[in-house]
Amino acid sequence: MDEMDPRQRIDAAIALQPVDRAPIIPLIGYFAARHKGLRLDIWHKDPEAGRKAIEDTWDDLGGWDAVGLGSGGSELGFMPVAPIPVKLPGYALPNDTIMQIDEHEVMLPEDYDLVVEQGWMATVMKIFPKIASPIPPQDLPARIDAFVHQGVKDMLAWEARGTLNFIGAIGLPPVEIFSFCRSIQQLVFDLYRRPDKVLAAAEVVVDEQIKAGIGAMMGMKQALKWGPRVLFVGGTRATLLSPKLFDKFAWPYIERMVLAYLGAGITPMLHFDSNWTPFLDYFKRLPPKQVILELDSATDIFKAKEVLRGHMCLMGDVPATLLKLGTPDQVSAYVRKLIDVVGEGGGFILSTGCDCPVDAKFENVKAMIDTGKTYYPH
Repeated sequence: MDEMDPRQRIDAAIALQPVDRAPIIPLIGYFAARHKGLRLDIWHKDPEAGRKAIEDTWDDLGGWDAVGLGSGGSELGFMPVAPIPVKLPGYALPNDTIMQIDEHEVMLPEDYDLVVEQGWMATVMKIFPKIASPIPPQDLPARIDAFVHQGVKDMLAWEARGTLNFIGAIGLPPVEIFSFCRSIQQLVFDLYRRPDKVLAAAEVVVDEQIKAGIGAMMGMKQALKWGPRVLFVGGTRATLLSPKLFDKFAWPYIERMVLAYLGAGITPMLHFDSNWTPFLDYFKRLPPKQVILELDSATDIFKAKEVLRGHMCLMGDVPATLLKLGTPDQVSAYVRKLIDVVGEGGGFILSTGCDCPVDAKFENVKAMIDTGKTYYPH
């Protein structure tokens, strides 16, 4: 029988303290839509239907410790975070197809100067018409405002169900944003051809990201009783840089964001996709027992435990391939290994490796949840 409530369990895991069992916080979005028969274009167009699909999937799976992201999709794509070009179902893609990043150069080299002179949001408004969004540019500010209000409404709905909201605001380090808007190829050229311009623009972007993230989290905490618990910091492309470029253009801004959020009393969750195994030692530079590193199975989470034992809470990482192609017994065995190895000594939250795949087998996802609830050897 559980001895801790979800908030106690999550707080203890973040602080690397003993828990009665591993907290369970999967990221379930498109999977919920497909499981409940909600077409993916509707998922993006109808936020109420999207949240309802997650709520119903929660009930079908028996619930867990906190809802990771409890909102449906949006026709904005990634726009509330960064102007990343995407193709959406029902527009550039068939109705029941998952959204795709459509990487191409929408930010020009001279736009680094615009960032410095007028700020990142002014640059966003210039870039937006190029990302092939179905939303007219003149409607963008109102649509982002509606998106934010819908997010708070969704959190209140989860709270009314007695469920803890885990993720609140989202922020990206400058190198991640630039890599999408310039394309990774052009960004790497920029780091060699115009490094000073990139650094000057990065200073502006990181300050705006920090200010916006803290403001959003504080506003949500005023509106809610129980959350949100963490601020999501996304990272995936910094790992493509050489160590020298990583040291100059990526890590200083990641570290600055983490320290600023901690200084405001906010727990950062580093949702870092792709292979961060060569960079694990960097995370020992961050304050201990206050930050979550969430991994997507591309990073060796068992190596991460070896390097960061006693320093940082790890979250993850049941692989998408296992949830789609494996069996319930295989999923259960992997979850037990995670709890035995990564959970040993504290500091582990059980989750999917990034988002649960749209076509995961329901019985596999249920095996992950059920094993996490019932297996606690420590």
